[in-house]
Amino acid sequence: MFDIDINEKLLNIVGNKHVALIGPAPYLIDSNRGKEFDNADIIARPNEIIPPTNMRKDYGSRTDLFFCNFGTTWMPGIKRKISLDDHDDYFKKIKLVIGSAIKAHPSEGNFLSWSDNHVSEIPNNFQSINEHNLPFYWIGVKDYKKIYENVKVEFNTGVAAMVILLQYPIKSLKISGFTFYKGGNTYEKLYYKGHMDEIDISGRSFGFSSGHGYHANTKQIAFVNKLIQQHKEKVIIDTELEQVLQ
Repeated sequence: MFDIDINEKLLNIVGNKHVALIGPAPYLIDSNRGKEFDNADIIARPNEIIPPTNMRKDYGSRTDLFFCNFGTTWMPGIKRKISLDDHDDYFKKIKLVIGSAIKAHPSEGNFLSWSDNHVSEIPNNFQSINEHNLPFYWIGVKDYKKIYENVKVEFNTGVAAMVILLQYPIKSLKISGFTFYKGGNTYEKLYYKGHMDEIDISGRSFGFSSGHGYHANTKQIAFVNKLIQQHKEKVIIDTELEQVLQ
């Protein structure tokens, strides 16, 4: 469907494996599904190093793949999260970090005109926090634009993770913890407490028109429905996500 380049490191990690992609939606709070997610061969998370300690019984207790956009605006928040409690202990155990975006700044509106070999600030942004010399895979301009051509809008980190993982020969992909901003218009209705850095929350709007906007969220839901249908033999979603996608 996308013909994106296969990253050998990611292939070696997820090939022939059962993968769980777990988002931060609050509907998993008090679900006690953490052990279920931990039973997956590989746990992937978008924009999350590890859930807070009190959330791990619901969201799982490790992270093998860390998908993140590494936009320059968000780097101070990422650095602060690494410094919290035991987060650095989990950060250094991540098997692979995936940079899923190409724009480092929201103002870079001409990214579709970039040449395929253009390198933005994204890789350098990650390397600025890579004290443990973790392996890193950046999606790059060429493959990002291939996905964009199908989604038709700038896509969220979670959607990037779904697309990328489904291009590999995995046994299954369990997707849980996503609302596509349809859960409400407050932080508490869209994320578990501690997912976002407290300073980053200040002054932000939440809801279906937030993120990349109403149009982008609508397009992404339609795209994910199509993506899941195309890979229905591999994808497992829960009732809550099924309702969101309807």
